[in-house]
Amino acid sequence: MPRNVDKNVIRNKVLEDFSFECLSSEPILDVAVVGGSLDDPEVHKIRDKDPNVKFCVLGIEDSQVFLDLNESSSIGHQFDLVLVTNVLEHIYHHENFAKNLLRLLRDKGTLWCCFPFNDMFHGSPYYYSAGFHPEYVEKLFERNGGIVQKSRIIASKRCYLFTHLLRDWPSEFRYKHPFLGQIIWGLGLRRNPRPPINNLSPQRLLKCVYLSLVSKKFTDDPNFGVSSWVKVHAKRSAIGN
Repeated sequence: MPRNVDKNVIRNKVLEDFSFECLSSEPILDVAVVGGSLDDPEVHKIRDKDPNVKFCVLGIEDSQVFLDLNESSSIGHQFDLVLVTNVLEHIYHHENFAKNLLRLLRDKGTLWCCFPFNDMFHGSPYYYSAGFHPEYVEKLFERNGGIVQKSRIIASKRCYLFTHLLRDWPSEFRYKHPFLGQIIWGLGLRRNPRPPINNLSPQRLLKCVYLSLVSKKFTDDPNFGVSSWVKVHAKRSAIGN
């Protein structure tokens, strides 16, 4: 069985882009994982390519090197790659968010920032937005000295409806087979990134039948956007401002 079949389908699409954008060019010596963990799929991808890469996990948890993105902060160290995945929606001070992350980049370093485009409520009490257009995030980093290399909207009508009709982040298997996947998951035969409530209720199964008829193609249509990312470099003159 492919190891991503029970993983979040949205995260898998972002991971494909990350691998192409960040792991196919410059060598990486050390990585900052901001607001995440060493179990993040991007970390596994990096280690698959080079097991000698060093990682530093930053955040506000006791097990992390302390970095509060809402405050003006610095840890006095810079990295080749900074990973920030699904953190922005949990931050209320976006200017400090951008400045703090850019300070972490060394020359020719890359910041990979992934965030929801249109999500459901989650992560209370530290949850402030359902999502962001990448143009907003581009301007945020540019205003604070960043150089945006590329950005993308990841969209899918089926995934959008999974999120807002079922309030669920589907696995790869359930995304491809909504009705069958719901039954198999409900019987405990497969895992799911976010366990649904009333998973085998008639109403929910009818919604899954409907989702089976909806296109599963991924596009960049903002009407059905679910996730976004930006790839950023830093201007040296901006660091420390």
